[in-house]
Amino acid sequence: MKVLVNGIEMELGDPAGVTIREDGERLRVSTPDGVKSAVVVRRGDTTYVSIDGSVFEVEKFSVSRNRAGVAGSGEGRAPMPGQIVEVLCGVGDTVTEGQTLIVLEAMKMQQPVKADFDGVVSELNVLAGDQVSDGQVLVKVVKADA
Repeated sequence: MKVLVNGIEMELGDPAGVTIREDGERLRVSTPDGVKSAVVVRRGDTTYVSIDGSVFEVEKFSVSRNRAGVAGSGEGRAPMPGQIVEVLCGVGDTVTEGQTLIVLEAMKMQQPVKADFDGVVSELNVLAGDQVSDGQVLVKVVKADA
């Protein structure tokens, strides 16, 4: 099955030796290397999976889907409702792709919001301690040459 994971096309299969068991909003993923727990939140056709401090946005693949505003848009959005626990950037800061800009705590797990690309923070909409809603734009980054 084809899906989009953070805006990137991927083919999902059944890897050998991996089992996944659903337990409410959590998944227990057993691999030959051990057992991991993931938090899962579904919003329409999009599923957010949080595991090992990273959040993955998984969507059903559609050739006609407009991908603007997903990965690479420069908008750091809240993947789920929660509280901002750290703001690691300010307006005008130069950031690099993958750099953590904001840390959101949701469902007792910390969710990093990272830069999609190298650029400059053009907008910062939250402070530590703020409560945020699902999909809220927390930070915007523009490419340095823009």
